[in-house]
Amino acid sequence: MAEDRFPIVLLGGGHAHVEVVRRLGILGLGAQITLVSPSRYAPYSGMLPGHIAGEYAFDDFHIDLVTLCARFGITFLETSATGIEPVHRRVLLASGKDLGYRILSIDIGSTPSLPEGMVTGISVKPIASFTDRLARLDALATTGNFSTLAVVGQGVAGVEVAFALRRRFAARDIRIALVGRAAEPVPERSRRARHLLEREMKRAGIAHHPTFDVVAFHDAELIARDGRRLAADEIVWATSSGASSFLRESGLLLDEKGFIRVDQTLRSLSHTDIFAAGDVASLPDPRPKAGVFAVRQGPVLAENIRRSLVQESLKPYRPQHGWLVLISLADGRAIADKWDFAVLGRWVARWKGRIDSRFMQRYR
Repeated sequence: MAEDRFPIVLLGGGHAHVEVVRRLGILGLGAQITLVSPSRYAPYSGMLPGHIAGEYAFDDFHIDLVTLCARFGITFLETSATGIEPVHRRVLLASGKDLGYRILSIDIGSTPSLPEGMVTGISVKPIASFTDRLARLDALATTGNFSTLAVVGQGVAGVEVAFALRRRFAARDIRIALVGRAAEPVPERSRRARHLLEREMKRAGIAHHPTFDVVAFHDAELIARDGRRLAADEIVWATSSGASSFLRESGLLLDEKGFIRVDQTLRSLSHTDIFAAGDVASLPDPRPKAGVFAVRQGPVLAENIRRSLVQESLKPYRPQHGWLVLISLADGRAIADKWDFAVLGRWVARWKGRIDSRFMQRYR
C-alpha cells in the first residue's frame, strides 16, 4: 500500500496509541503511519505516583516516542493539534501545517476539569507535562514559604498523589490535605478499600476534608460552595477529566462533556474513518477515565485500524465489568481492590511494580 494512498494519522501518544505503533509496526505498516504528539516522551500514568514519591526517575516511566517510531519506520511529529476537519480529512497543527489522513485515530488524553474561572494551582493533567509543574512545586518547597499543600480530588489519582507528596516532602514541615466533594475517598471503589484508605491517611498524617466542594481559592484559602474555608498555600488539582476544547469545533459527535462518542469498535459514531481511545473516547458502556482501559483498548484499536485498511468487519472492544485497581501508599505498600474485596500489603506493591515494569518493557 502506498503511503500517499493510505495514510494513517495517530493523534496523541497515549497508552492505546503506543500499542498501536508497536503492533502495526510489527506488521510492516510503519511507512503509512504518522504519530503526532506535543512531546516526544509519553508518560505511563500508573507509575506517576512512584515518580512523585521519588521511586522512579523520569526515564523509568516515560516512553521515548521518537525511538519507538524510528524502530518501525513511523513518522513522528512533535506538535499538537489545533483542529480537525473531518469533511476534508485534515488535522490542523500548531506548527501551522495541515495533515491529511485516510484513517485518523485520536488518543490525546484529557484536560483538568477545574472550577469556573480557576487559573491557580498545579494540575496533574495533562500528565505529559506534569514533571515540569512538579519541579515548580519543588522550587516553592525549598523557599520555605508554604506549609500546607491541598490535593483536590478524592478519586484514585488524588489519593495516590496525596500519599506520594507526603513522602516527597517528608523531610520538610509541609502538611498534606486531601479535599473533595464526596463523603469518602475513592467513592467508586469498595467499602473495604475506602476503610483502609481512611485508616492509612490518618496514620500518614494526611488531613481529609470530605464534602468540600471547591469553588474558589483566594488569599491562601480554599473556599467551598457552602462557604467553608480551608487554609492552603498551594493546590494540586487531581479532579475529574475534561475534553480538549478544539473538539467542539470539529463536527464530531461528542457527549455532553465534549468527549468523542464511539461505538463498540472504538469508531466515531459520526465519522467512520475516525477512531478514538483512552480518556478522549466516550464509550457506549461508560467506564472511568483511567489508564487501565486505554491499555486494554490498544490491541483492539490496532486490529481495527488494520481491518479498516482492507475493509474487513471490525472487532468489538469489551471493557471489563470488574477491574483491578492498585493504589500505591508510597511507603512500600499498596491496596488491591476488585469485586468489592480489598487487601493491603507490601506484596501488592511488589505485584504492582512487576505489572508496571512489564508494560514499560514492551516499548523500550
